[in-house]
Amino acid sequence: MRLYVTAVRKWWTAAAAIILMAVVCQLSGKSSIELPALSGSGVTPLPYFTPLLVSSAVLYCLNRRVDHIERTAVVPVAVIDAACVASVFVLCLAAGFVTGFDTARNVLLLICIGLLIAQVGNTASGIATGMMLLIASIVAGRGPAGSHAWWAVVLYPSSSVPAWSLTAVVLAVAGIRSVKASGKP
Repeated sequence: MRLYVTAVRKWWTAAAAIILMAVVCQLSGKSSIELPALSGSGVTPLPYFTPLLVSSAVLYCLNRRVDHIERTAVVPVAVIDAACVASVFVLCLAAGFVTGFDTARNVLLLICIGLLIAQVGNTASGIATGMMLLIASIVAGRGPAGSHAWWAVVLYPSSSVPAWSLTAVVLAVAGIRSVKASGKP
């Protein structure tokens, strides 16, 4: 199963994405990107986009399958995947000391939203939904003087209790749906 985790699922790419996210956040500093905005400033800090690296990598890993191995595995692959996703969450929270905890929260949020959408659609739609949420928040969710719309959760600061609460709710829903999808009670 160890070979399956590294060669088929390629969970090492998620760890590499977390490291890359931390390096980009650390090196970018105050770098920003000019984007169109409906109101407010069009300048967006580069670290806002780094959660897409990790969420895309996790959904990529979960999408890679070899069905005949998964059907005959001694340990259910869903358990291994859950352990790997949980370890990604822990590593992202640890990386929050470097990237900022708002970035870590956004990674968790985008992964959970991607998991929910991927259960209904496919992995590509899960990744695209996270990307569109991020872009819509940046383009339409910002207001003048650094304010933001109530629905633009990815723009909330790391100290925002409502943003963390929403992330926890989405995490719980994604976890429950994943358990039901894997056929477990």
